[in-house]
Amino acid sequence: MTSGTPPRPTRVNGVLDDERNTLLTASLLVVFGLAYAACWLHLGPQTLAWTLNRATGTVAYMLLAVTTATGALLGSRSAPTWLNRAYQAGWHGVASGFALALGALHGVLLTVDRQSPQTFAAILIPGRSTVLPLPVALGTLGLYVLALVVVSTHLRRHVSTRVWKALHLTAYPAFVLLTAHGITSGSDHLGVLYGVSVALVAYGFGLRLLDVRRTARARPRPR
Repeated sequence: MTSGTPPRPTRVNGVLDDERNTLLTASLLVVFGLAYAACWLHLGPQTLAWTLNRATGTVAYMLLAVTTATGALLGSRSAPTWLNRAYQAGWHGVASGFALALGALHGVLLTVDRQSPQTFAAILIPGRSTVLPLPVALGTLGLYVLALVVVSTHLRRHVSTRVWKALHLTAYPAFVLLTAHGITSGSDHLGVLYGVSVALVAYGFGLRLLDVRRTARARPRPR
């Protein structure tokens, strides 16, 4: 019998098991909770909720763009070595999870906006918002679809590959919905961010399609 360390299994969200990441997540939750409480109690500047809303939305969208663009390359010939290593370490799943969490906080902060506070029902039900109903509805729908993607990551070991891929492909509709949400909101000058993000996702998706077509051509045809 040979001795040695058995190979480490593939981990989809391995970083979530790390104590440092758990501490980081807990710290962020505390910070977000304090920020929400400050807005609710009308502490700080009048624009605090507005500023936090824009900041969380922007960072969430950036994380979504990166994970969507790089996710298209995972498992393909075009994927760089560092990307596969990051996936094995769990960073892809963690980044998408944080995108969902920040996006949810982005919406929740609308309930403590001093100028036009919204109810939770107005945020959770598309079309119920009294301010920018279309952009808010697009954001709500986009987050619901993104939640489906994140949940599918955790269900990978419990469903068939075909079902998992079908669920995971909904990342593209989520990206489209949330991009439309940001553009139609129109309150920030983030045109460059949206343009670069769409270009990156389109580039990654295009490389993935080319890889699929090359693989299909390389397969021997039945006689």
